[in-house]
Amino acid sequence: MKVYLIGFMGAGKSTVSRLLSSKTGESYSDLDSQIEEIAGKKISAIFKEDGEAAFRQIEVSTLKAAEASIISTGGGILYFDETGQWMRQNGIVIYLHAPFKELYSRIKGDQTRPVAAKPYKELEALFNKRDAGYEEVAHHMVSVSDRTPESTVKEIISIIRNS
Repeated sequence: MKVYLIGFMGAGKSTVSRLLSSKTGESYSDLDSQIEEIAGKKISAIFKEDGEAAFRQIEVSTLKAAEASIISTGGGILYFDETGQWMRQNGIVIYLHAPFKELYSRIKGDQTRPVAAKPYKELEALFNKRDAGYEEVAHHMVSVSDRTPESTVKEIISIIRNS
């Protein structure tokens, strides 16, 4: 069974997927890292040179081809509506959630995140839009607010065992 971790930038999807993999012995894939490897360039370069729509096409094809059991997605994975339904049909979707202000404090000034360069109000609006989509698609929502990745992973393992 596949586990898809979704959530806004800064939620800890990459960190949690690595830790979940080490605790369960299951393989994991970080989609952003895979995309950079496939494209031979950083995500910021893909956005700049090819545009967001091109990046999102690569993202979806990489998601669908991923062989790992645990998949850390990018914050914009729901760019195409059908992607969320595809994940729901092919595994357990877990939304790593925290309030926007907390996530913003984690991502502000991060040059590796092209979308994070947007002004605060614009990012907050994007969060609000994505938050609704994440909630709609997720089988489970796990709070990552003011807690360690270890406690988040413990909760996810409990969810997986009971699914």
